[in-house]
Amino acid sequence: MIEITMQGNFVQNTTNASSLGDGMKVETSLSVSIWIHPLIWDFFVTFNNTVCGNIITVFGIFGNIINIIVFYKQGYEDSVNITLTALAVSDIGALLTVLIFNEMLNPWFLKADLPILQTDFISMLAFFPHNYFIRVCGLITAFASCERCLCVLVPLKVKQIVTKRFSLLVNICIFFIMVLDLFPVYYVVYFDWMFIPQLNKSIIASHFRQNPYNIFSISYFVTDVFIPYFTFFTIIFSNIIIAIKLKSRSEWLNSVSHQNTNKEKFVSNKEKKVVLMLTVVSVIFIVCLIPQSAILTAVSQVSGLGNGGIYFDLALLCYSFAYLMEAVCSSVNILVYYKMSSKYRETIRGMGFILCKLKFN
Repeated sequence: MIEITMQGNFVQNTTNASSLGDGMKVETSLSVSIWIHPLIWDFFVTFNNTVCGNIITVFGIFGNIINIIVFYKQGYEDSVNITLTALAVSDIGALLTVLIFNEMLNPWFLKADLPILQTDFISMLAFFPHNYFIRVCGLITAFASCERCLCVLVPLKVKQIVTKRFSLLVNICIFFIMVLDLFPVYYVVYFDWMFIPQLNKSIIASHFRQNPYNIFSISYFVTDVFIPYFTFFTIIFSNIIIAIKLKSRSEWLNSVSHQNTNKEKFVSNKEKKVVLMLTVVSVIFIVCLIPQSAILTAVSQVSGLGNGGIYFDLALLCYSFAYLMEAVCSSVNILVYYKMSSKYRETIRGMGFILCKLKFN
């Protein structure tokens, strides 16, 4: 039975007692209901997405392209450049999916008389792919933090442990392994026509190949709960260890500064700058990703916040703020690199000189 009710400017579509394999009866709900004044909802979503989100997102995409070019010009003798290049690639993916999300969450798109259930398409084309790239960003940032932690703990052996090949392999594995995040969703869910007798029309909406709840519950726990909080824990723990070891070594170095023979054992000033730069990147990542993790945690506790729930419009509004923060996270790295890395600044300036020379020639 399919029940259609009009709420505000949106259509609520509820499919009850759908047969999903082996005669099982499962209730599914796909709805968008207005619990916030439509004008307020439209203003915040439009401002967050169109005004702020798109400007930041476009800036971030070009910024990360510049990052990739800079690291390529610097070469990959240092494994850090490999990791930062992988981070830039994942940031571009996250920003592109945010751009799609922003355009599809536009109130004019949601209210358009289209033969599709817009919220389903937003989820499949933007929400889940964006989460994939954000998880990749988090794991790459965590790997970079662990790598710098090893540089502080065992500075004389880190080059033997974290080689260029090892760093490349880890980053590639992160991209491929996290594809498993998308597999359950795109295996279970598919799009097909659904006839709505009350409207005398058919729309394209998502359907399930089998009972989705058992699969989604496991997938959700792993990808939306365990991985984000594991990432936060790894980044925080690694940076705490780095701070403690650098402080203790600095104090010890001051007490034995007259012994020149042992100075080679300490982390160089160049290494400290890299550690500080990656620490800033890690802090920005945690601060900007906390809102989405909080929303996903809330969704796990309040079913009405999920796709089709009675509070889904409130969840979409929260997601618009969370995605704005994530767009900032994926866009500001170029500013951090330029401010904190003299080598990065030199490469950028060299690129500018080359571009000016080509222009005038």
